[in-house]
Amino acid sequence: MTDRPTPDRRLTDRYGREQRWSPTRWNDTLETVTAHRSVRLWLDRDVDETTLTTVLAAAQSAPSSSNKQTMAVVAVRDRAVKEQLASIGKRMSSHVATAPVLLVWLVDFSQIRFHAAQAGKTGKADAAETSDDAGEIHGVSSQPPHDLGSLDYLDEPVTSVLDIGIASQTAAIAAESLGLGTVYLGSMRNDIGAVQEILGIPQDVVPFLGLALGYGDPEENAGVKPRLPMDLVVHHDRYDDRSGEDGEQERARLLADYDDALAAYFSRYGQHPQWSTQTLHRVSEAAATKTKRHLIRQFLEKAGFGLR
Repeated sequence: MTDRPTPDRRLTDRYGREQRWSPTRWNDTLETVTAHRSVRLWLDRDVDETTLTTVLAAAQSAPSSSNKQTMAVVAVRDRAVKEQLASIGKRMSSHVATAPVLLVWLVDFSQIRFHAAQAGKTGKADAAETSDDAGEIHGVSSQPPHDLGSLDYLDEPVTSVLDIGIASQTAAIAAESLGLGTVYLGSMRNDIGAVQEILGIPQDVVPFLGLALGYGDPEENAGVKPRLPMDLVVHHDRYDDRSGEDGEQERARLLADYDDALAAYFSRYGQHPQWSTQTLHRVSEAAATKTKRHLIRQFLEKAGFGLR
């Protein structure tokens, strides 16, 4: 059995450089998180139902904004369905079809919409019409409004997407702690309408993110990808915009250092464009419109969100 890398070694891999600091405490959770890498080559080994359910229970244990719980997930095992979803990602998506399980995370207000519809059918009064003696618990009337007016504002779908991110990351950590590998699938937003059709998702529920699960092939030629230097990402007390000549020079130096660190990582696997160059391509107009991701607003509007 191979000895586990030291915490310092883990951090060196994560940043592509030795760090100026060393952890004074370490545990299995930190080991799981810092050792994360995306897996795209799977062993021919199923993920049993109990393991999958455990991962999903961990996901549901994640925080939810105001406990609204407007996140749902479709667990896909059917190979034919996975192949259809893989086709949305087009090239470089064979790992989607071959993953034992795909989790497709959804913006789903259906439970809340159901409550509102039931309240409408029974003729419950709006909060504005509720009598003073109707009673309140923690400021909430026993006869709530059912107009769903907050869905007219951008905050509601954005908060649901945040919940998806939190839940799916919790699922990923849980899966990796159990020896599985994971990879996120932003390709589910390449064509939201197609994903809805493939999975039988109604128009008012919006698929937003995918997560593939399985046992990673240890022979896969991939490692821990370095991240931006902490000096560029972490701010203390106030945001440092690195304005002025000295600040710009420092930012340029740190970014160039990261380009070099990532180039050293990719040199193990062949040539690769610089991070700075590749990222500018990825945020270009052409990148935004080559799929249907630029239509996400339309899908959210069709789902009944006002986005004001």
